[in-house]
Amino acid sequence: MSMHQPLIKICGLTDARTIDRIIERQLEVDWFGFVFAPSKRQMPIAEWKIISKAVPAGKQKKAGVFVNPTRNELDEVFSAGELDIVQLHGTETAAFCKTVKHRYSCKVMKVFGIPVGGQDTEAFELDPYEGVVDYVLLDTITKKQAGGTGKAFDWDNIPPYLAWCRARNVPLLVAGGINESNVAELLQKFGPDGVDISSGVETEGVKDLQKIAGFIERVRGR
Repeated sequence: MSMHQPLIKICGLTDARTIDRIIERQLEVDWFGFVFAPSKRQMPIAEWKIISKAVPAGKQKKAGVFVNPTRNELDEVFSAGELDIVQLHGTETAAFCKTVKHRYSCKVMKVFGIPVGGQDTEAFELDPYEGVVDYVLLDTITKKQAGGTGKAFDWDNIPPYLAWCRARNVPLLVAGGINESNVAELLQKFGPDGVDISSGVETEGVKDLQKIAGFIERVRGR
């Protein structure tokens, strides 16, 4: 188990009001996630200009989700509002990750997808990213989606990735099908450094403050 409190990332945020309410209620969210890849939660640039200002500098960090972005796409997002972390869900190379880090002076989180019911117990594909990425995220993938599926992968796949990350002092986060009822088991059995949730704290596709608060309580062990 990580020695520190697990990081909590609420992803797929689409409106400033929800962020304001999370901050007003002093809910312990570490990262706010915004989706810039094609998705039902995709953030338009005009909206991002407004929402990026809703997160006060310092406490919470802003993470942007991309899938194989072009430099122009990244430039457009960063010119509208700063991001602390770029989360890369596609087939981005280590060289690309390094370029992103230096060009935008941000942290990079590389996502590795595990199929539902699939076995992926060797973490050797991480090796090229050693010394480049700041975080690793495991998420569920399907033939149609590179994440954001709302489905869990087999958590028995986690240990080799966690061992790789621990040996290099790189935090490992887990996403995919996590919710208030199963997050305690995930943290107790596998001990990732953080959890990334979106649909698990929604009601009818809208972020639910009560679900967010309940989820945080479970993560914090209250």
